[in-house]
Amino acid sequence: MSAPLVKGGHPYRKIVHLIIGIAIGFLISRIPGPGGITPLGMALIGAFLVANYWFIAIDMITGSLGAMILFVLLAGSDPAGIISGTLGNTTVWQVLIVLPLIYGLRITGVTDALANWMMTRKILYGRSTMFVIFFLLFSSLLCALKVNVLVVLALAEGVMSAAGYEEQRKEHDAFLVATFFAGALAYNIIPYGSWIASFVTAFENIAGIPLDGAVYMLFGVVLNVVLDILYAFVMIVLLRCDFSRLATLDQSAMKTSDAKFTKQGKFMFVLFLVMIVGAVLPTLFSSFPVSLFINKTLTMGLWFTLCLVVALIVPIDGKPVLSPVDCFKNGVQWPLILSAGVMLYFSGIIGGDDAGIKAALSGAFSGAFNGIPGIALLLVACLLTVIITGFFSNMATGVIFMSATIPLAAMFNLSPLVLGVCIMWASMPGFITPGGTGLSPYLHGLTTITKKNMYKYMLAFLALFLVVILIFGVVMNLIF
Repeated sequence: MSAPLVKGGHPYRKIVHLIIGIAIGFLISRIPGPGGITPLGMALIGAFLVANYWFIAIDMITGSLGAMILFVLLAGSDPAGIISGTLGNTTVWQVLIVLPLIYGLRITGVTDALANWMMTRKILYGRSTMFVIFFLLFSSLLCALKVNVLVVLALAEGVMSAAGYEEQRKEHDAFLVATFFAGALAYNIIPYGSWIASFVTAFENIAGIPLDGAVYMLFGVVLNVVLDILYAFVMIVLLRCDFSRLATLDQSAMKTSDAKFTKQGKFMFVLFLVMIVGAVLPTLFSSFPVSLFINKTLTMGLWFTLCLVVALIVPIDGKPVLSPVDCFKNGVQWPLILSAGVMLYFSGIIGGDDAGIKAALSGAFSGAFNGIPGIALLLVACLLTVIITGFFSNMATGVIFMSATIPLAAMFNLSPLVLGVCIMWASMPGFITPGGTGLSPYLHGLTTITKKNMYKYMLAFLALFLVVILIFGVVMNLIF
């Protein structure tokens, strides 16, 4: 009886998946927690797994709202706490503000104009492979300077649209997934910003030595440059993506499209540059008065908010550049907002002490590494981190594996610094499920790529990432 209900778009399909999820959640929450996991931890594991199941089987909005209710029922927690923790998160606020700005870039033609500019550079014309590599490096640079990954995804959409690649086709989807990987990983190059600072503190507490920021950033820069080049190689050689249209575009035709760059578009382009400058200054020139104002007084969330307010009130040709109703109605992706909020709330509890999950995993894995070679320890630690961080909090996963392995580094002839940095980076691409990292919902929330293609290219890039980071770890250990 159940099979027909879940296939063919039957109207009761969502109800069936909802009931299945509730049953799974209650079953998991009633299992005695192994290794000291508390009832809160088991309730969280149940709600976390069911949320990801609902994201896939139902939709991300219903799954997010249902997971909030389910967790309260399983854990008996304060309903006000999960509401404020989900929608009151500063990261969620930044996404809520950035999305209308990105929508403004699109509707005023800025993203297409930037993409067209890139594709008409003489050095790139007739060289599709070079263009792909250049774009990925360009995306990494922007995100390393704290430009939101949604911005480079919008640019990637503009590139594919201008080149005539259809949505949900191989080349289009692979290009967007590669762009996401390039931007999302490069966002973590500078260690002293956002949640990375907590990672740094955790490493220093575990290892008992300060984190060499120069080594971390050098490792990150070289790692991301190598990966960006290899992403292009994987897409073109192994996945056989045909990007020849990028080499055969009519330059003159592309240039005439710049004539459609309206006054509103020019204004949004300037505002886009201001957004980037505001993101870069606090990182590169922290003592500047403007940097202190942005970093200390406004913070990045309110800096983007200020840019949005300017776009909503400054008149061009007698009317504001952006309509508040239009940009919040059509520009905000609520599946992304809600799923990001719920997963960030769950991840915070997973990384805490009350759930007992972190302590249980640390105890389980600490004894598992005895008696294996140093390179094998590095391999196992990075491999397990990459896999587990795709399903659980990357922050919690990284801290757990650093706790389990760094104290063992000396007896395995490994540098604690190298091992710690490798585990940090191995915990970054937690993209397998929407709950892996705070950026993961950006990828899973894309509606212009198919889920099949998303997972196909994601797994290919994750395998590449693992191979590269292992090689880098071995080389760094020889140096340090």
